[in-house]
Amino acid sequence: MTAGYRIVELGPADIDRIMALERQAFDPSIQADAEVILYRFGLGHRMLGAEEDGRLVGTIGFSLIRFDRHDMTGFPPTFKAYSTQAVPPEPDTVCIYSLGVEPGSRVLQVAKLLVHSCFDEGFHGGLGQAIADGPLPSYAGNSQVKQRPEVRAMVDRYVATGQLPSHEEFLHDPVLALYRRLTECNFIALLPDFIADDEASGGWRVLLWGEFKGPYLPTG
Repeated sequence: MTAGYRIVELGPADIDRIMALERQAFDPSIQADAEVILYRFGLGHRMLGAEEDGRLVGTIGFSLIRFDRHDMTGFPPTFKAYSTQAVPPEPDTVCIYSLGVEPGSRVLQVAKLLVHSCFDEGFHGGLGQAIADGPLPSYAGNSQVKQRPEVRAMVDRYVATGQLPSHEEFLHDPVLALYRRLTECNFIALLPDFIADDEASGGWRVLLWGEFKGPYLPTG
């Protein structure tokens, strides 16, 4: 229990309330359906939930994989493939693909607790790092995030030159800046046509990476 929230393990039996949260937390174009979520559970993926007074207010979905940031050969080309990877023998990486929080909740507090709970399990499980796919909504903008010309310019330059933008340039996007504050992550790749239905991001995703540095939650 942390700050009024309780972290719980979710599974197939929780699918109805997982779907209720999914509909609240994500735009319809990027919502997962029940069949997909159940399929992920069948692959051995996991989901943690944040409860407040027994009510589910946030979820984080993840799998365990092997990943080498210095060799991206064979990295899944789409979000569908990325979020449905089989769990290999001797994984070394937590792979986060879903983080949703009920609107109106203390979004930052819930998101941080979910992410740190996930990291804490990875650290205590002997894994060394985590990756996640971050959206880039200020590329085209939506009802929550304004389009930012400097973000579109950095992506256009990447397409033209293949040169990854600087850390500071990525921080022009407010969602990526938020993830940086929550996780101290690094931005290591731009993924084109990763989620075609995400119009705000122009289909792009940014691959986030970080090494575990120690426990993330208080003990005792």
